[in-house]
Amino acid sequence: MNAGLPGTGLGGLFYLLLALAMPVVELVRTARGRGSRERWRLALVQCAIAGGIVAATVAVVVAVRVLVPGAHGGVTTALLAPAVALGVLAVLAAVVRTWGAWLGRRPALR
Repeated sequence: MNAGLPGTGLGGLFYLLLALAMPVVELVRTARGRGSRERWRLALVQCAIAGGIVAATVAVVVAVRVLVPGAHGGVTTALLAPAVALGVLAVLAAVVRTWGAWLGRRPALR
């Protein structure tokens, strides 16, 4: 049985849909006069994380399909699933590490 890519299961899909919808919900709240700067920040951060997950997953799958001949189905794809999963985790780890370094240099928000 194949575990699949991280973040692509039902829970991951649910998170992505909700995180990508957060700015829309906050836009409606702002239009009604109930907007909050803190909620906007949270909505944009979650949307950026979700966008990073989508971009990392697409980039790794495209890279495997371009770089590995015959990786379009069957046994070859099943054997490459762990490599793709590790690639996604590596890209996400790099993004989180870069983001953490960037946040560490900024003055704290009050």
